[in-house]
Formats: sequence, C-alpha cells, structure tokens
Amino acid sequence: MKIWRWGWLVGVLVGCAALPPQSVVPIPSRATRWEIRQATLLPRAHFALTGRVAMRRGKEGADAKLQWQQSGARFDLRLGGPLGQGTIRLTGDDQSATLLTEDRVYTAPDLDALMTAHLKWSLPVAGVRYWILGLPVPGRAFSALTLDDQGRLSGLIQDGWRISVLEYRIVGGVDLPSKLVILGGDAKLRLVISDWQNVPQ
Repeated sequence: MKIWRWGWLVGVLVGCAALPPQSVVPIPSRATRWEIRQATLLPRAHFALTGRVAMRRGKEGADAKLQWQQSGARFDLRLGGPLGQGTIRLTGDDQSATLLTEDRVYTAPDLDALMTAHLKWSLPVAGVRYWILGLPVPGRAFSALTLDDQGRLSGLIQDGWRISVLEYRIVGGVDLPSKLVILGGDAKLRLVISDWQNVPQ
C-alpha cells in the first residue's frame, strides 16, 4: 500500500514537471501607457469637433457653441452666441490670426491679444489645440503632471494655465477627452466635447 502511494505521488510530480511553462504577459505601467499615448497622438495634427465652452472671468461669463477644425498649425473656430455677440469666427496659424464678427474683421499676429482687445476675454487656442487631445504642448515647460490609472492625462500646469481632464470617451479606439476645465488667473474655461467628426489621423 505504501509503495502504491509513493508511486502515485511520483507520477503526479512528473506530470506537473512535464507541463509547459505558462507565459506571463506583462501589464504596461502607467508611465509606459503615457509614453504610448503621446507617441500615438502627437503626430495627429488634423481633427474636427463640436461641443460647448463656458467662459468665466471675474463676475462676467458666457456660454457658446463650439466648432473647431484643426489642420496642422491652421485652426478654424466658430463660437456661437458668446456675450450676445452672435457667431464669432477665429482663424489663423502660428504666424497670424483673424477675428470675424457679424460686422467686423480684425487681424493681428497674436490671437490671445486680439481676443482680449475686442472680446474682453481670451481662449488660449495654441495650448487648447493640444490639451483637448490630452497632451501638453510639445517643446514648452510644464509642471504638476498627473496621470490616471490608465496612463491618461488628468492634469498639468502649462503657460500659466491649470488644465484638468475630467472625462474621456473612446473615439475610433482611442481615448480622447470629453470634459476639461482650464484655469488661469481669474479666468475659467470649461470645455465639453460632444462629438469628434474626424478621429485624429
């Protein structure tokens, strides 16, 4: 009886030893996922989206419908109804900017200064162009970078603005921000993106 028991135990051990080792698939770390996201999204310079933006500066504020088309450095934004001024269109690139209202056209090298002078508020388009993709502006210093468990941007401080990404949605297999809050001085911008017409390519 003892010999049979020992024989059974040896058989089990031999059988276990004969099993092929199971491969372990490593789970990417948060930092690795962040690096992958940056490498995936940074080259994608073309997109189009619609949504809403709420702007607050001190006691003044405005809500507007937002349409944004980006093609490389070239942007084309339409804001519907901010501060009762009807539709406003902002176009330009890194070299110049144009502000079109229902009855006026203004041009300047600097979009932020152009908007501040004629609208009394400003949208940091150069930064938002990257922040709405969940990325810092490349080549510029930033601080207070935080990532969520999936390696996506949760927040950072850049160019005097504090950016917080509140929600993401999957667009064409890629997680893109759908709600952001941007704070700078006494200004607060809240962006809600309802639709990405073209997934960045």
